[in-house]
Amino acid sequence: MPTSVLDAIHKILHKHAVVDDLVVVRLSPRAKRLLFKSSLKKGVEIIIPYRANPAWVVEMTENRIQWIKSAQQHTREGRVQLNPTQIELKALEETWSVDYVQSAEIPEGLLVNGQHNLTVGVNPKDVFDVARKLQVWFHQKARASLLPWLTSLAEDRGLRFEKLYVKNQVSRWGSCSKKRNINLNRNLLFIPKHLVEYVLHHELTHLEHLNHSGRFWSSFNRVLPNCKELQRELRSLNANDMPLWASPGLDSA
Repeated sequence: MPTSVLDAIHKILHKHAVVDDLVVVRLSPRAKRLLFKSSLKKGVEIIIPYRANPAWVVEMTENRIQWIKSAQQHTREGRVQLNPTQIELKALEETWSVDYVQSAEIPEGLLVNGQHNLTVGVNPKDVFDVARKLQVWFHQKARASLLPWLTSLAEDRGLRFEKLYVKNQVSRWGSCSKKRNINLNRNLLFIPKHLVEYVLHHELTHLEHLNHSGRFWSSFNRVLPNCKELQRELRSLNANDMPLWASPGLDSA
């Protein structure tokens, strides 16, 4: 049965013009049910229990052809996004080009070549290899950019914060703690400069008023008279709607 059911599944995929790339069909002694799974790391998986009825497996696979094609295309597009050829940092008004070579050619993993050009070594066996290397560079870039930016605005306002933490946050652009520490989402570099300054001034205003009371907004409005308008513009963005390679938790994708 094992060989025959695998052959039958591959024939169905071939009949419906589902190419073999990014689709894995395998038998599992541990699986208790027929599974159709999809992830950026493994692609599309069809996992068949050893004791499953071959005719039923074939029928179920036939019924899932459209899902398989859609998941395969989604995986293909996602993997392309993990290896960008261009990175736009709107906050800094910079556009970086990205070139790729074999990992052995760049022992450091990533090189900054000239102005606004990156060369990244690729390990074809690791789907997330490039994204991890870009994230290291991006995190350093964000800290080197946001710390002096925040410091300058704070000095202009006569304010003092304790520490700045740059994080890869899922949904929040920034926050301020009672200890006067400020957290900023490194993905701020992907949004326009005027909205970054809104976030920075917002968190600096929390040094004066920790909550969102009327006094907070009065103080904020004196610094940015159009703060409510900027708030609406920022809310129209989504902190999750950022380049896939910069996302947290890549290995679980």
